Amino acid sequence: MKILEIITLGEIGGAQNVLVDLVKGFTERFDAEVDVVFGEGNYLTEALPSNFRGEIIQLPYLKRSINLKNDIKTLLFLNRLCQNKNYDIVHCHSSKAAWLGRLAGRTAGIRRVCVTVHGLSYVSGDSPVKKLIYKNIERILLPLKSEYVFVSTDDMYGMNSLGVSQEKCKVIPNGRAVPTKPDKGLRELLGIDGAVPLVCMVGRLSFQKNPMLFIKIAQQVLQKWPKEQATPHFVLVGDGPLRQECQAYLNVEAITGNVHLTGDLENAGQYFWDTDIALLTSNYESCPLVIIEAMATGTPVVASNVIGTRHIINHGEDGYLFSLDQEGKAAEHIMQLLLDRELAENVGNKAKVSYGRKYVIERMVDDYADYFGLKPKSGEDIQ
Repeated sequence: MKILEIITLGEIGGAQNVLVDLVKGFTERFDAEVDVVFGEGNYLTEALPSNFRGEIIQLPYLKRSINLKNDIKTLLFLNRLCQNKNYDIVHCHSSKAAWLGRLAGRTAGIRRVCVTVHGLSYVSGDSPVKKLIYKNIERILLPLKSEYVFVSTDDMYGMNSLGVSQEKCKVIPNGRAVPTKPDKGLRELLGIDGAVPLVCMVGRLSFQKNPMLFIKIAQQVLQKWPKEQATPHFVLVGDGPLRQECQAYLNVEAITGNVHLTGDLENAGQYFWDTDIALLTSNYESCPLVIIEAMATGTPVVASNVIGTRHIINHGEDGYLFSLDQEGKAAEHIMQLLLDRELAENVGNKAKVSYGRKYVIERMVDDYADYFGLKPKSGEDIQ
């Protein structure tokens, strides 16, 4: 089977990681040839395996922002590619790639055109005008009768409300491999004593991930922490447009000694092995990979109670949820877990069980392969 995978950006991100895992799984275990098209960014070029059956195509004019000239060039290229290769499936990720990929695939006569929705484009941190534009674009494209894969049921219901037929929808939650244990953990990298409690968040320093809330929760814990106990450290792994604002706040509040901004670290999920609690403060999510990676390592998760997290975390069992306007409650959960090691161990063990039952990478690849109708390579069984 010949598959075309299209994504807007080639930079590191959740959707890109899912795409890489699917390409690896499809080409290693199934009778599939996969071409990958993406725009700006070098991550996919480095992350995709060098020996898979298919072609890597980077388009400099495939960009996230709406630009008529660039978008027409991309559309024409994708249309020619679809006609020349005659793919069995065109599989799109992210908003811009989904818009152009659907048009190109349908006009080229491709039988199956599928979109994986990694988050609704009109539930983002963009302006109300942009959100309205994105929502209307989705409505305009409905006559193309594309298939949709959703990583969360709430996103599916959101698209159903726009007019997407339930018959065209499939829910496949994200999966992730268990992170490899690093040679050096965060404590060694940052010079933190091994007995000191450690809370870590991995995410881009952007509106979506809400890093200032992470810092304010850390500040509350530090203010309430028992003086006789070793003071915890908070580590924020990632970079982005809000880094200067975060650093300025840390400097003014004089908490730089216990709250660390590391910038981007390669394979950041591996550092959950050296973490007592994984914290996620996002304003919105769909099916965040960082929570799945933390659960895979048996690390208790404390996360904002938004659409994408409340379907993963069972509050009070394999993790804890808090409302975005209740940072004090988040601080309470963190202190409870850090001060009660038996509780933290029980929550972490339950998280690992939940991961094994729902979020292993093989389950995700198999679900997509079954949905697409891929056949296993000779001698292999996808069950």
